[in-house]
Amino acid sequence: MSKFDKNKIVYLFLIIFATALFWGWYNMTQAQGTKLSVSGAEEVTASNDSASNDKIIVHITGAVNKPGVVELSKDARMVEALDAAGGLTETADVNAINLARKIKDEEKIHIFKVGEVPETTGANTTGLININSANLEELKKLPGVGDVIAQGIIDYREKNGNFSQLKDLKNVTRIGDKIFEGLSQSITL
Repeated sequence: MSKFDKNKIVYLFLIIFATALFWGWYNMTQAQGTKLSVSGAEEVTASNDSASNDKIIVHITGAVNKPGVVELSKDARMVEALDAAGGLTETADVNAINLARKIKDEEKIHIFKVGEVPETTGANTTGLININSANLEELKKLPGVGDVIAQGIIDYREKNGNFSQLKDLKNVTRIGDKIFEGLSQSITL
């Protein structure tokens, strides 16, 4: 290969490298500040900076003045989520809301109206209890589960997220192989 051909190849690689570098920079700047929007919701700006790690995004529906997607601090409570959604409407069932409850990222929160009957989330048509969505009372219906174990399941979910498989239930304090065997035919995800 002649020296002239080698120089052409070097220049070609430099042009490709510079183009790739520019393309990467351009896409990165376009990704920062991307706007998320949902019909009927306020716009929430997504950011790739480290401050976004301190934020969570939740979807609020029901008896609030501005239903939609809101951005909150990582340690936000229900009262802050409701403020971000414009507050409660006059028809909201305030007694059904735990205002001090911590909010989780990607959560959907529905605020019920007075007299609105919530669907049972923990039991499905098969009669099995969904361990990812059942409340304390529903979990206590399981064989061998009382207040302490039911609360342990809820605490585990809040700390670690939903169970991805049934056997993960053994990670909950006080649930060993024997208790799990008794539960395995009564639970679902």
